[in-house]
Amino acid sequence: MGTETLFWKDPYMKEFEAGVVSANGREVVLDRTCFFPQGGGQVGDSGFLNDEKVVDTRKDENYNVTHFLERESSFKVGEAVKGKIDWERRYRIMKLHSAAHVVYYILMDVFGEKCKLASSGIVNEKKDITDYLTDSSFEREKLKVIGGKANELIKKGGEIRTWSDEQKPNYRFWEIDGFPKMPCGGTHPRRLEEIGEIMVQRGKKPGAGKERIEILLR
Repeated sequence: MGTETLFWKDPYMKEFEAGVVSANGREVVLDRTCFFPQGGGQVGDSGFLNDEKVVDTRKDENYNVTHFLERESSFKVGEAVKGKIDWERRYRIMKLHSAAHVVYYILMDVFGEKCKLASSGIVNEKKDITDYLTDSSFEREKLKVIGGKANELIKKGGEIRTWSDEQKPNYRFWEIDGFPKMPCGGTHPRRLEEIGEIMVQRGKKPGAGKERIEILLR
């Protein structure tokens, strides 16, 4: 069955209680968790299980979520634990992840078929990094326009909707008004205006026929 995914049921949940399913050195699997495991470009959460520091979170193909501790612990199978995520870090990641989707749609508006995603990107608490397949050059003035349009949409506000596929619960979608739904299993804020002002800049060119965009929170 895998771990119960509290981070999808309530992405604003900061603390929870759970039972230990397995404990092997620094690796602990719980029956439920609000720690988001690395996936879709979004880094895994950090925080604490009781007093033990969690430095990373990953999942396997069956969605068993493993919490990687800073040091080996004495957790036992069946033991009840209290978890607490690094909320400040997670919330920044949530905002940056949704910002990346907004910028994607603005790019499609501006460049059309000349621009396509090269990968799902990488989003951590510092910035989002996404590569695009394009023959166009993402010059500063163009990115200034992209950033301006994205910030206008964010400031206007609106609901951010996320949900699971009825047949495949681990397959998720993200959607805002005026744009088609997008496959995404990450965590996101409930509203666009929560993101705040962003900065869009050109990253190091990843290769021929590609451009890299970096998004930061101001």
